[in-house]
Amino acid sequence: MTSETAPIIVAIPSDGALYESTLKFLDSCGLKVTRENSRRYTATIPFMSGVSVLFQRGADITGKVEDGNADLGILGHDRFLEIRREDGPAASIIENLGFGSCLLAIGVPDSWIDVSSVADLADVSGEFRAKGETIRIATKFPRLVERFLLKNGVSHFSLVESSGTLEVAPEMGFADIIVDITATGTTMRENQLKLIHGGTVIESEACLIGNTESLLRPGIHSIGEAFVSTIRAYMGSGQ
Repeated sequence: MTSETAPIIVAIPSDGALYESTLKFLDSCGLKVTRENSRRYTATIPFMSGVSVLFQRGADITGKVEDGNADLGILGHDRFLEIRREDGPAASIIENLGFGSCLLAIGVPDSWIDVSSVADLADVSGEFRAKGETIRIATKFPRLVERFLLKNGVSHFSLVESSGTLEVAPEMGFADIIVDITATGTTMRENQLKLIHGGTVIESEACLIGNTESLLRPGIHSIGEAFVSTIRAYMGSGQ
């Protein structure tokens, strides 16, 4: 554990789109996070003794929960599905917390006028293959994207992993299309990319995950249940 005083650790985003919204959500649940200063990576929830908060990058939260350095975590469900170990102890406890809504979706250049659906994309991948080429797809979610494309008949492609801005990839020439997170599609449209029918890989919201092994330990189980029950009660209140 990362804390000597609190038996249960909850990891939440330290920055990014879910940082403020997670703090606001917990506050609304009656679980207000008190942080001494913005440089500290730990905080408390005065309303619930025995709980410590650990601020982490969204990309690291699943790992912290899996290795037992956190018992619970809040992050995007898309990121959890991408990173989690299939046989690991981390599991989704509440899949949709009601905030942080977004899509992981395919964006193709506006100039691809004959491509308006995933079926069209499957046809194009065949055309690329006939020419001895592959469609290059830039994404930060290679695991989810590969499964989605294969399931939808797009079988000839190569994934270009990137941690930077994806929307410029087709224009810069290091990818043909992208698959990225979007809330409204505005950024894609501004970069001459379009969404296509059936091209949503996953609809995602913030989720609550937990380490199914550590949450069963004496001294942790009851506190974990209380934390989860407090969130469920708020969500069930219709607020």
